[in-house]
This record gives sequence, structure tokens and C-alpha cells, in this order.
Amino acid sequence: MKPFGHRYRRRTLCLAGAGLTVVLTAFPALALSQSTNPANFPGMTCQQLWYIEQQVLAEGRVCLQSERARRAFRRAKRCISSDETILSAKARAYLQQLRSAARDKGCAGF
Repeated sequence: MKPFGHRYRRRTLCLAGAGLTVVLTAFPALALSQSTNPANFPGMTCQQLWYIEQQVLAEGRVCLQSERARRAFRRAKRCISSDETILSAKARAYLQQLRSAARDKGCAGF
């Protein structure tokens, strides 16, 4: 039998150095979607950029607008809002960098 609340367990990473201990706690799903370094965005294809954008939105529980995105992330948790302001400031900044790189490449839909 699985322990109660196992789906909502957080991962914690402790870093110690120079007499300072920093504890970082993150929800694994959102951290995973932002694992691509923004410096790599210019070298990615439009399809890859689209997928990462939709992944961040789906994992942040923003309602996906296109049928293609809803099919791609049909197993994501149920969305709670169409407004991207429910995302953290870090996630919104990440999306802004991604969209800027996509526009610079001339990707359609950005």
C-alpha cells in the first residue's frame, strides 16, 4: 500500500558550502519542463520550441488553446486557468525568452 500523499511529495536539494546552507525545493514537473537552458533556444527547431512552450504551460496547469497541444499533453493534470499569470515569475520569464528566440527564428505562431 502506498503512503498517503505520495503524489504530492516534493524533492529537496541541500547545498552546503562556505558556511552557507541553501535548500532548494521544487516540484519535479515544473522543474523538468524548464530544464532546457535558454542559451540553447537559438539552436532548436521551431517544433522543439513549441513543444517546450506547451509543456511549461501544461505543467503549470494553464489551459492549452490548440487541439494539437491538448492531444500532445492529454495526460497532464487538469488545467485551472487560461491566464498565464498563474505561473511563477520564473516560468513566465522562461516563456518570454523561449518566445523571443522563436520569433527571432521566424517560427509561425510565436
